[in-house]
Amino acid sequence: MGIVSVPGQACFPGPTDATCCFAENERGLIVKIAVIGAGAMGSMLGACLKMGGADVTLVERNPELAKRLADPGLLIRHYTDDPDSAASLPPVPMKTCTDAQGLGEMDLVLFMVKGPDTRAALSSAMPLFGEKTWALTLQNGVGNVDILAEALPKERILYGCLNMSAIMEEPAVVTGNLFGKVNVYLGAVVKEEAQRQFGEVLAAVFSAGGAPAAYIDEIDREVWSKMLVNIAVNASCGLVRLRGGEAGEDQQFVMLAVDMIKETIAVAHALGIELDFGKFMTRTLPAARKTSGAHYPSMAQDMMMYQAPTEIDFLNGAVERLGNELGVPTPVNTTVSRLVRVIEHNYARQYVPSGKSGKAAPAFRIRISEKFCKGCGYCVKYCEKQVLCLSEERSDKGFHIAQAAAPENCTGCLNCAVVCPEAAISIAKEG
Repeated sequence: MGIVSVPGQACFPGPTDATCCFAENERGLIVKIAVIGAGAMGSMLGACLKMGGADVTLVERNPELAKRLADPGLLIRHYTDDPDSAASLPPVPMKTCTDAQGLGEMDLVLFMVKGPDTRAALSSAMPLFGEKTWALTLQNGVGNVDILAEALPKERILYGCLNMSAIMEEPAVVTGNLFGKVNVYLGAVVKEEAQRQFGEVLAAVFSAGGAPAAYIDEIDREVWSKMLVNIAVNASCGLVRLRGGEAGEDQQFVMLAVDMIKETIAVAHALGIELDFGKFMTRTLPAARKTSGAHYPSMAQDMMMYQAPTEIDFLNGAVERLGNELGVPTPVNTTVSRLVRVIEHNYARQYVPSGKSGKAAPAFRIRISEKFCKGCGYCVKYCEKQVLCLSEERSDKGFHIAQAAAPENCTGCLNCAVVCPEAAISIAKEG
């Protein structure tokens, strides 16, 4: 499949992917995939699909991010509870485009944008669809399938959920975790043999790429089980401004989460979806806390770091909406949803504390991994605001590692992260 450039479009084939290499699986199907939205999870899934043998194009509107995903490629780190214990895979060069125009018809279009952007993303991706093209959403919560069904036949729509966590610490550098025996659950709106065959093929591609996947008929149970985790920590961590593991240590937060979970389970039961409260509290939630408790959940990142539209209407807000339709009371989820919406509507007015000296507190959090930094000094050289310097003392590995000497001067330009050859620096916006 050749890439045809159109006005306003930038395409980056990647240094090792200038020509297409189609993968034929055991069912004789050739899988051509476009991923709409190359954020942390979208780019990570795209890399898994490519490593599984598919021909993948990431459609990412940000040209700088698209270019870095192509060359040197996506760097994936696996973090445990200690960020300095990360292990990295070699960069995966991805084929990228800033616009779907000219890419031609795909076998599969995977939507990984945030819920508020789904409708616009679907509109822009319509040139990718032919009579035999499948759509897949692995987005958070519920409601995205309904949006896809507004323009696509239901028998061509797949959906599911993920047992994965990911955060893009800097452009094209993702840190993430996989947990459980199955990392990608796939299902279909229409549950017939054609959907099963394609779903099983897609699951095999994901599995071959390092993300064990399964196609199942009871996909709603898995989607809502995953939704329980997001209901418990996403909006609530954003409101209390704590990481999942930190929030979980506070009894009042746990009581809040339990109330939201009980309401969600009641709504699910009214829909005919059976969920086990005891199993969730004793097995699912502790596992999620162990694997991703060191990070801010995605909605907390949107609220605190990026001041971006959140997925509240696809999570707690969806419970609120469905509860109203089904006659199931959801007072706690409704209150949390309203609080998040107030914050969204007033990002420009959010209070920013000052330091004791009266000088504004740093607007960006700078993290430098001592494990990866080799003291090359590029970050110091290319920092226009003299934020960074090299330590006078040597690290355990013998390097004068970089450190933040004047974090209050950081403008978040990411020059340091871009030039760092070891990807040892990450910059995140403070709340």
